[in-house]
Amino acid sequence: MFVILRSLMLIGCTIAGAVIAAMLKFDAAANLFPETSALIIILFGALAGLLLAIIAILTELFLRRLSLRHLAVIIVGLASGAIIAWLITKLAYLLPLYITNYILAHHAYFCAGTFGLYLLFVYIGIVVAVRGKDEFSIFIPHYKYNQDKTTHPVVLDTSAIIDGRIVEIYKTGFMKNKIIVPEFVLHELQIVSDSQVPLTRSKGRRGLETLKKLQEAPNITVEVTNIDYHDTDEVDDKLMKLAKETGITILTTDYNLQQVARIQHIPCINVFGLVNALKTPFIPGEKMTVNIVKEGSEINQGVGFLNDGTMVVVTNARPFIGKRAEVELTSMLQGASGRIFFAEIVKSDKNFDSISENKKI
Repeated sequence: MFVILRSLMLIGCTIAGAVIAAMLKFDAAANLFPETSALIIILFGALAGLLLAIIAILTELFLRRLSLRHLAVIIVGLASGAIIAWLITKLAYLLPLYITNYILAHHAYFCAGTFGLYLLFVYIGIVVAVRGKDEFSIFIPHYKYNQDKTTHPVVLDTSAIIDGRIVEIYKTGFMKNKIIVPEFVLHELQIVSDSQVPLTRSKGRRGLETLKKLQEAPNITVEVTNIDYHDTDEVDDKLMKLAKETGITILTTDYNLQQVARIQHIPCINVFGLVNALKTPFIPGEKMTVNIVKEGSEINQGVGFLNDGTMVVVTNARPFIGKRAEVELTSMLQGASGRIFFAEIVKSDKNFDSISENKKI
């Protein structure tokens, strides 16, 4: 869309410049450049129009790097510097009469000094405003989403979209927040989907399917925003800037992103936090039946999994690999991505029968 608009801008300004130049050339009253060829005048006008369009497009590209908040801060700094410079020039007329007469006698020098004064204070005003933009929040309120916790939006990062569990979380009604998906996250998801590595490509496609499911769900509101930060390359940094400026919450499965966001006092929710909260509680001495699926890292260890995916490391479980065994929980290890239960084999008739079957085989 923007490419078409810029192309029309270039063509339109070029034609307009050529037309205006032709009108000035053939205007008898103006009588401009009477000895210059009309073709040269028209070409010069077209070139001037094209140059003007290029300057306008470059200005537009530069302004894209600035958020509305930063632009407002710069405008305030510019206006403040200009007002201070204007007041200083007006104070010159309050000086003694002989000084005022000297200024009037050397008006050209006074105008040059005034111009330099404006440049100085405008520059200082902009620099001070940009460096103190956080303190300007009182005077320049930036847009924030509704702070009602029931409608407070969340912004999804790539890891949360690829994970896919967010769909089921919303369908169960645990979350009803509006979902914000920035275009730079979609761009990263597209890059992952186009990867030459099969596993990475399948993850990206699963993320696209997750977004499609979210958009098709009747009770889930998904909004794609074109807010971007061209001065920042990392997607995680862009997410934290977006969350900091708008006050929305980041929803992720990236543990490191969550920790960095907490350090910067940015609201961030990790899906694993909800998943871990809903897992089976740990009760020392509790007995359960686990399917031992593989060997552990230690001698004679076996590893099994509960229905919710929790790993159970069982001592002396090597004879039970491929079988179901009754175990007794002894301890638990809480990690960043979940919990690990440690257990021992229970001496029971059920387990004895499993060992006997293995020996017969």
